[in-house]
Amino acid sequence: MHTLLLLLVMVIFCSPTSWATNGMNMIGYGAVSSAMGGADLALVDNVTAMNINPAGLCGCSGTEISVGDSMMQPRNHHEDHHGNDLLAEEQLMHLPLIAWSHPVKDTPFSIGLGLFAQGGMGLRYENFHLPFADLVDIPQEYDEISSSISYVKITPTLAWHSKDCRLKLGICLQGGYATAEMNMFPNTSISVDSDGNNNFSFMGMKLKDSRALTTGLRLGFQYRWGDLTLGGAYLTASKLTYKNGNAQINYSALGEGRVDYAAEMSGFNWPRQAGLGCSYNVSDKLKLAVDVDWINWSKAVKKIQISLHQTNNDSVPHSLTYNYPMAWRDQFVFAAGMEYRCDNDLCLRLGYNHGNNPVPAKNLFPYFPAIVTDHVTAGTGLTWGEWQIDLALEWALKKKGSGANGLFCQHGYSAEVSQFISHIMVTHHY
Repeated sequence: MHTLLLLLVMVIFCSPTSWATNGMNMIGYGAVSSAMGGADLALVDNVTAMNINPAGLCGCSGTEISVGDSMMQPRNHHEDHHGNDLLAEEQLMHLPLIAWSHPVKDTPFSIGLGLFAQGGMGLRYENFHLPFADLVDIPQEYDEISSSISYVKITPTLAWHSKDCRLKLGICLQGGYATAEMNMFPNTSISVDSDGNNNFSFMGMKLKDSRALTTGLRLGFQYRWGDLTLGGAYLTASKLTYKNGNAQINYSALGEGRVDYAAEMSGFNWPRQAGLGCSYNVSDKLKLAVDVDWINWSKAVKKIQISLHQTNNDSVPHSLTYNYPMAWRDQFVFAAGMEYRCDNDLCLRLGYNHGNNPVPAKNLFPYFPAIVTDHVTAGTGLTWGEWQIDLALEWALKKKGSGANGLFCQHGYSAEVSQFISHIMVTHHY
């Protein structure tokens, strides 16, 4: 019990900042799925099924528990006409998981419970040359921009299989907990007469401690004809309203210092998702799998709105609203993977994942560059006795995009993103 509580704390607190790669989603969950490029809807047969296709939970032959971690090393580069040619701060970020499943004795049902770091995104640029430093004479020309969005799920699951085990159905209730932080030039405060007629002002912002709770539902099926298996899953949308946040607005240029505001943020929701896949046993040693997924980002991420309120200082506005247009596009993801079993104790896996870029150029912000499209993966699985260890390596290939948001550069700018992720998962079969 103490071990389970410790792992729960790890899942919730060890992923405060995380990058994902199909928009804000991971391409796969657990080292098995990730090693096969996320081609898992018809193939998954372990405890991670509850966050992929809950029907696959019936593939667990007995009680099992898995503990895993995904270690991300993103690389982000920003370049613009204001002299910025920056690499984001190097980070090693952890997205742990723990999951348990149990077939109910003498029934066709299996139950499971898991905790998964679902995904998110985040980065930090230090010494960012202020885009308006060329327009007005200010003493400070450099500051910081950063963002952090993370999302963790708890997944109670029920799965059922037919008497001949050809048909499997599953349902998973997903309770989500999300956090959000953002720094927008927090050390900058400007109020000057720029040309003798027009007053130019900018007050930096620091947002932290915003949290949101939500629920969702994942449904899935698998059906087997001989060596061919079809699988599909549907995930409902989850609305996220980040509350109880604290924002500091820098009014130093007006002689007021930093003023605290209560903050609420909306517009960063988790999307509906639907997918179909198939797997085929070419032989006793070789399995192939293909998936196609649709992710409804266009309904989930339209516009970020940050609403601020304070009642303690009458010298500055009591209410402020910041709007960031996003208008993400729906994403279609293709995944293909293979598993080759060398013997009963060793298997090798390869995968490829491609999804279209959901972020339109006009709304590409330096701190939300979710533009990666291609991934290649490889991994292995080792079994000895009641224990199994799965390893995977994932490369998000370098992707460059151009932005045209005047807030950061009137003449456009570029963002370049790549990422390396290593996955490990240890499973004990009872």
